[in-house]
Amino acid sequence: MRKIVEQYWSGVARRLQEEVETFNKLIGHAGEQGRENELSLVRLMENLLPNSVGVGSGMIIDSAGGVSKQTDIIIFDSANQPSILAQTTQAIYPVENVLMTIEVKTTLNEEELKDCAEKQRIQASLKPANGAPPPPMAVLAYNAEEMLSTIAGRIRAIAEELRPLALCVVKPGILAGSQQVIMGSSEDDYIVGLAALHSFDVQGDRIAGNWQRPDKSERGRALIRSGVPYPVARETMRNESRILGEPGRALLMFCSVILDSLTSASALPQSTLKYYLQGPARELILL
Repeated sequence: MRKIVEQYWSGVARRLQEEVETFNKLIGHAGEQGRENELSLVRLMENLLPNSVGVGSGMIIDSAGGVSKQTDIIIFDSANQPSILAQTTQAIYPVENVLMTIEVKTTLNEEELKDCAEKQRIQASLKPANGAPPPPMAVLAYNAEEMLSTIAGRIRAIAEELRPLALCVVKPGILAGSQQVIMGSSEDDYIVGLAALHSFDVQGDRIAGNWQRPDKSERGRALIRSGVPYPVARETMRNESRILGEPGRALLMFCSVILDSLTSASALPQSTLKYYLQGPARELILL
């Protein structure tokens, strides 16, 4: 049968997307939209992470005078490091306390990718006094309205040293990062893939390498399968290139990367999530 964790995260992704889309329709101000979108992800992260890890936003500094740009989500060590700049509000974070950051975008396009790359450049220039490397950055976007091939080309055009640790576009379900980080492979190539919706056997298990595509008669940006709406993505302009994305699986894999990164930083024990994300559930269509 289809795994409980995967079904649950399918619902999480739909709820997150619906919350963002509803708020954006109600509030026309781009700044307010962006902040609410950040808060939606903050709430998800706070529920995902233990109390020993804090989630906030602000700027990161180093002891040499370096300062990051305003950062959407900062994941920091709240258990083992004193909050030396939190006597009023935690808006400035010593780089030694920061475990990783996440940039949040409503719609991923060329301009937003350039903004992420510039923030990554500045963040990577910070120098922790303890000799540790600067914290990694991940990117989560809620939407991307271009063809899959166009999106993949824009991501690959980012200079190698400015690419995020992982990048997720919830709708339609794009995931990017090194093959080692995303797939747990020994290869370190940077990949961009779609978490497409599998076909399922009579027991409800995923069929490896078998993807659901719309029938020629089906139209629309989302189609219903087993009572659940899934976004329709286009690999190219050809009608037969349409394929259904699975946002919940992309978001689940993205969160797994976040947890694995925090484990590598010795901030968390080994995540058990990977035991529930095996085999076909980790498959991507490479773009």
